[in-house]
Amino acid sequence: MSDVGDDIKDTLKDIGTVVSVIGGSGSEYLDFEPNAQVTKPFIREFFLDAMVSYDTAMVTGDIIEFDVTGDLFIVMNKTPMLLENERIYNDTVLYKCNVSGEILRPSGETRDSQTMLKSAVFVSIKSDAYSLLTEPLFSGYLDTESELANIGIERQELYIPSSFGIQTLDRFEPTSGEYYIVESIRTRRFPGVDVVVLGEDTR
Repeated sequence: MSDVGDDIKDTLKDIGTVVSVIGGSGSEYLDFEPNAQVTKPFIREFFLDAMVSYDTAMVTGDIIEFDVTGDLFIVMNKTPMLLENERIYNDTVLYKCNVSGEILRPSGETRDSQTMLKSAVFVSIKSDAYSLLTEPLFSGYLDTESELANIGIERQELYIPSSFGIQTLDRFEPTSGEYYIVESIRTRRFPGVDVVVLGEDTR
């Protein structure tokens, strides 16, 4: 590795912000700034551009926590920056988590002995499923080049790590008593992160 990469890594330790990977070990340093479209409140609130060291252990789909504020973010991508054919640091985009819901999976039915009505039975697949839940934009996904005022109201979109294993027909409960059914999953838009289309779950 070039001295440049090590120098940048040392600089991040001096001026950077400490973050921890949820479920990982140790801490890392990054330097961040709001997305360039800071005039758009949604972008300012939920998107960050960040620089991490050339040898960071973070991968796309990780959930990281800012040690000082406790804010949680999804690592959406990690782009190596090269100098003289060597990696000197990584550019990343972070999406802020605004829910810590639970993924539930259908597991048969039960019948009420009094009313004889059937209801679905669910088992918990993942609690603390940190993710970003938002109304879909007209383009169908979060696009920092889009006009953010053009939103839909029929569906919700969920940006969630692929490692959580969410599946079609699962139930997502962002807060107690609020239920969504997983209608479709877009797995190829971001490596390590699924874009999930949610609808109202009346099961």
